[in-house]
Amino acid sequence: MKKALMICMGIAALVVFSSPAFSAVSGVCSECHTMHNSQGNAVMATGGPHPTLLMNNCLGCHTTTGTDPLAAGYPYVSGSGFDDDGCLAGGFFPDTMGTGNNDDDHHGIGNNNAPAGYDATEYAAYSGVANGLACAGSNGCHGVSTALDDMESIAGGHHNPTAYRILYDAANAAVTGDGADDYEKEIIDGTTTTVTYGTTANLYNAGGTGVTINALCAKCHGDFHKTSTEGAGETTNTGGAWIRHPTENSIPTDWTIYAAAIDADDVKHNPVGYEGAVSNANKRVMCISCHRAHGTANADLLRWAYSTQDAGSGLEYGCLGCHNKQR
Repeated sequence: MKKALMICMGIAALVVFSSPAFSAVSGVCSECHTMHNSQGNAVMATGGPHPTLLMNNCLGCHTTTGTDPLAAGYPYVSGSGFDDDGCLAGGFFPDTMGTGNNDDDHHGIGNNNAPAGYDATEYAAYSGVANGLACAGSNGCHGVSTALDDMESIAGGHHNPTAYRILYDAANAAVTGDGADDYEKEIIDGTTTTVTYGTTANLYNAGGTGVTINALCAKCHGDFHKTSTEGAGETTNTGGAWIRHPTENSIPTDWTIYAAAIDADDVKHNPVGYEGAVSNANKRVMCISCHRAHGTANADLLRWAYSTQDAGSGLEYGCLGCHNKQR
């Protein structure tokens, strides 16, 4: 089956705070940059020279031949042995896609298909149909949409980050978030059951002030966020109950996931966002309550196989993780 690298969105989460703390890179400059792309009469940068004097491009740095997504201390999103239990919060770029998947339903690098639910009136800046989907810029997910080049769009984002995972909405406003120090690696691989926001778990902003991950997704998938049937001039980016699965909406008080304390399985399979302080009353549903941005082994970038969601089965994750009355 055809290899499918999937978009380099280094994340999966956001936060509620207006002035969150973001981590900046540290270390020897020459590990990332080369001044003249030459040393000892040898070319330094593979496929270079690259913009901003970099030694490599996005996937060149965030890809490994191993199976540990944090082996180098920074996130790998593409590897030879990643799976849904061995990856980071945003998922991974599978070598092969799951059953029923195809080039139209994943974030395939270079894909020229229009995004599912795309509405150019809401995000005219997207240039991926002409240029192919990329990691960043006007044809990608990271960085600002005012630049086509990956590196130009995220310039400075690793050194002095002002947006969560260098992510911005359609108006180029910074997404807010408080990311886990290990990108949720220990929760996903099961080595910890401790949910500590900003350390082992990402804290997502939803429904309140600040730019949310849902606004990021809505840039390209705007039709999925509208309130009713498609119509001219309809640009409200909120989900409509029973028309399209809602986002930003409060979780009903009679659902189990509303009343229960969030545990590691919830973070892995059905993360929720919060409006303001972390509390049951503030829990909100998000796009990434069901999907992982980079990809999974499942169709449609789902956190779990849709085909296993069977009413009456007793499953406590996926659709049934929230919709407990159908278990």
